[in-house]
Amino acid sequence: MQIVFYRIFGLGGLLRWQIMMQYRKIALPALFLCASAALAQTGKNLALHRPAIGSASCNEDENAAQAFNGSVSGGTGDKWCSAEDSKWLQADLGSNLKISSVVLRHAGAGGESSDWNTRAFKIHVSTDGKEFTTVVTVTDNTADVSTHKFEPVVARYVQLEVITPTQDGDPAARIYEFEVYGDPPAGK
Repeated sequence: MQIVFYRIFGLGGLLRWQIMMQYRKIALPALFLCASAALAQTGKNLALHRPAIGSASCNEDENAAQAFNGSVSGGTGDKWCSAEDSKWLQADLGSNLKISSVVLRHAGAGGESSDWNTRAFKIHVSTDGKEFTTVVTVTDNTADVSTHKFEPVVARYVQLEVITPTQDGDPAARIYEFEVYGDPPAGK
């Protein structure tokens, strides 16, 4: 006899868990642990497809909107890239929301060299788009995908300021995805 459990994974796909009845003493605790992890991982990306602006892009196809399109699989052009002296990227979440983490998918996540992963950066938040507060400061990132949790804060605008764009001195910043997570508005 089998017990079959399902959980929603990613963008609506199903992951099937088959647990043999003989393992039922460990099956339920394992299921609860998996379900807890799944809930923690599948929060709504509040910045997905939201309006975005940023410093001038390396070329017109690598604009700010590319970092909020939900994809890293569109090739090396599926990113925001900027070689300006002052590099920044910003999303408008549409309304003030409580947020508590960001995930950045750097060059390595998109199939480029990990030497081009953003090394040093800050995350700023604002309710009005004028006065920003720094919630994250990173000085030594090497990861392809970096997750940054912070105390929950209310914000409408979330901004990435790039301090050091790469590991190897290349002047261009490359972000494949900029994701924002937190509490959605009440009633949604």
